[in-house]
Amino acid sequence: MLSYRYMHMQMDGMRSGTSSISPAEIFNSYHVSPESMRMDMHMFGFMYAFSDQLTVMLMANYIDNEMEHRINPSSMLIMANGGNDAFTTATSGLGDTRVTALYKFIHTANTNVHAGIGLSLPTGSIDETDAIPMMNMGLVDSVLPAPMQLGSGTVDLLPSITLRQEFAQGSYGIQGNGVIRLQDENNRNYRLGHQLGATGWAGYLLTDWLSVNGGLSYLYSGELQGDQQGINQGPMMGLQTVTTAYAENYGGQRVEAIVGLNLLKQSGTLQGHRIALDLRVPLWQDLNGVQLETDYTLTLGWQKAW
Repeated sequence: MLSYRYMHMQMDGMRSGTSSISPAEIFNSYHVSPESMRMDMHMFGFMYAFSDQLTVMLMANYIDNEMEHRINPSSMLIMANGGNDAFTTATSGLGDTRVTALYKFIHTANTNVHAGIGLSLPTGSIDETDAIPMMNMGLVDSVLPAPMQLGSGTVDLLPSITLRQEFAQGSYGIQGNGVIRLQDENNRNYRLGHQLGATGWAGYLLTDWLSVNGGLSYLYSGELQGDQQGINQGPMMGLQTVTTAYAENYGGQRVEAIVGLNLLKQSGTLQGHRIALDLRVPLWQDLNGVQLETDYTLTLGWQKAW
C-alpha cells in the first residue's frame, strides 16, 4: 500500500492545567510567551505484507512549523525587536522516520487483533534556528526550543496493540500505543517525554463506498527531561525568558473527540483508492506549567492498496 496524509494542527492561546491563562498572568514570570502555533505535516508511507500475519511499514514526513510570540510590554526585548511587541519563528524540513512491523495474531470472520512494534529514527533536525530578539543585541539567529524542532533527536520505541471488529454495516475498534524514548538525552542535552495513548472508534457504512466514524482519544505526554542546550534561559531582570525554554512547561493530558469520513471504491478505475478525512477536537486538556492549548487537528489522507 502507498499512502499520503496531510495533517494540519492549530494551537491558539495559553493554558495552565485545565484553565486558560492570560498574557498578563504569564508576563508576571516571563519576558516572552507564545500566542499561537501552526504545524503542517506531509506524511508519505509504504506498507508491504510478507504474509497474512506480518506487515512492515515505512513512513517519512516533511514538517512546516510557525509560532507567533508576544513580548512582555515592560521588557527591554521590545527595543531589541525594533519596537515591536511580537515576532514569529518558523522551521521546515524532514522529520523523523518510522519503521514499524505489524503482526496479526487473531483473525476470525469479523475480528482482527494485531500488535505493532517499531522504531522512530532521528532523521529530523534538532538544530533549527531563527532570528529572535536578544537583550542588548537586537535580532540574533538562535537555536529554537523543542516545539519548533523537526525531530526528537532520539531513537524511540513505538509499541501498539489494536482490536477491530467488522460487521455488515459497520465496525468498531480500540487501540493502545506509546512512544518510549530509548536514550537519556539527545545532542542538545534533553529528551522529550514518553507518551501513552488510547483510542476507541466506531464506524457506519452509509453506502457501499462511503462510511462515517466517530470516537474518543486520550494522550498522556511526560515532561521534557534535561537542559535544552543553546536556549537562552536567563533569568534576565528578574524574569525567565520564553516559556518553551523550561522543562516544567512540557507534557500533560488531552482527551479529544474524533469525527471522520472514509471513501473507498470497490470497483472501476478508482478501485483500491481510499480517501479519508479525520477531525480531532479537544474536549479536555490538563497541561503542565504554561503551554499553548490545541484547538484542532485535521488530517486528509489517500491510500492505494493492491
